[in-house]
Amino acid sequence: MRERGHLSEKEISKMSLGSLINTVSRVHLAFLLGKIEELGITGGQFQFLSGLSRKDGITQEELSNRFHMNQSTIARALKKLEDAGMVQRTVDENNRRRNIITVTRKGQETVNEINKMEYEWENRFKSLSSEEKDQLKNLLRPMATESIDLMYEFRK
Repeated sequence: MRERGHLSEKEISKMSLGSLINTVSRVHLAFLLGKIEELGITGGQFQFLSGLSRKDGITQEELSNRFHMNQSTIARALKKLEDAGMVQRTVDENNRRRNIITVTRKGQETVNEINKMEYEWENRFKSLSSEEKDQLKNLLRPMATESIDLMYEFRK
């Protein structure tokens, strides 16, 4: 059997589903972080920017709830992204105590670059056909949804 780093194929074949997902996730994150830093942002900033690009024009409070982080942590991260020209904060006209966060053109360009990196990551797996990758995504989506629901339950 072929050795892969410190694990043999036999050892990998005995891993639980959670361990397999965790292994892929850890290596994926390491791959992305190295490339993301080239864009001048951190992994944490990437998460906020990516989340904002999917739901642009939300408040800091909504962002705090979405990422399960306190508002001061969100404010610090947003300040760094704002200083980098990736997001913009504007006062909510309906409630002047709230800020609406939007992704700037530079921020969207950064998200687009990250999306290319994601595509590059997916294309590294030659052992799976496009159809098998789609099938895997379809199988994992409900599991991801249920995992997010569980996270909400744990934090109550």
